[in-house]
Amino acid sequence: MIVCTIDEGWGPDFPIKQFEQQLLADYLRPIAEDNRRNIVINSVWYTTDLHNQTMEQLRHMDFDRIVLVSMLDCAIPHPDWFTEFGREVVGVGYYPGANYLDFWALMIGKYFDLSKYNLFDSSGIDTAYMSLNRKPHWHRRELYQKLCQLNIVDQGVVSMGGDEEFPAQRILACDAGGTRIAPNAGVEQNSIVNDIASLGHPTNWHRHLLNVVTETVWDIHSHHFVSEKIFKPIVGGRPFLVYDPTGGDQWLRDRGFETYYKDFSDISNIDLTHGDLQPKFLHTLCQQNSAYFQSKFVALKDKIMYNNNRFSIYLAEQQLKIKQGIQCQT
Repeated sequence: MIVCTIDEGWGPDFPIKQFEQQLLADYLRPIAEDNRRNIVINSVWYTTDLHNQTMEQLRHMDFDRIVLVSMLDCAIPHPDWFTEFGREVVGVGYYPGANYLDFWALMIGKYFDLSKYNLFDSSGIDTAYMSLNRKPHWHRRELYQKLCQLNIVDQGVVSMGGDEEFPAQRILACDAGGTRIAPNAGVEQNSIVNDIASLGHPTNWHRHLLNVVTETVWDIHSHHFVSEKIFKPIVGGRPFLVYDPTGGDQWLRDRGFETYYKDFSDISNIDLTHGDLQPKFLHTLCQQNSAYFQSKFVALKDKIMYNNNRFSIYLAEQQLKIKQGIQCQT
């Protein structure tokens, strides 16, 4: 049974939060129906103050197991934080191990509508790359600054949002509307709409060759977390790089996806798995013409199609795990 749920993140009125709760209800059913007393702690917006409150609350409770949940955002509380209780601690979602679940892949399967995109048509590609950035995390600001230093911002489709400390730098005149399934759908938070459930404006998507993914976290392999951003070029039919210390190469390969880090050796010998080298490569890519962009897309189409199909399989794998339910010690 679940005797207590600690969850301060997002709000129950948002459809995406409701979807998370639906998935958790299905996945946690085995422990909801057993006789052991379970505490569920959701990682979203799990602050230091909340952790201190949680620890004090747990010290006055009888329970048998703690279940840590990381679905909407990366994992914050670590299982080691609860060793004083001498109880089993299970991580669900973006925690490594048997109960790893990819929520954002499941979200794309539920919410994405690709009907307005002609995904595999190369005829409109006339722009080297696209890099969309709403929240100004430090690694996104770093990439943007490097693109500016190389004078190639105007040669790509680039956005860069801001906040109180880092004013917005680049807002696209042609952009998609906000997605009201999650908080901060409009421009009020970062000057850019929170569009998590589409590929963005179709014109922008159709124009670019290479998608440069800037994930929520720097080093997705170490954090075990990705958002919808890494899947957009996969379902949207574009070659892509991940701006990341290792390019997300191992994370992608572990899940059966093929990468594009060796597919541009005709114009560059840069090791694209090194994120800090990617801007220099983008400078070279921007020197090519539309004929190159379109021919490169055609040359990579089999790989693009493979990754697109692999996502469908990966999504089905995640859906099956939800049906099978949580794995715990008996």
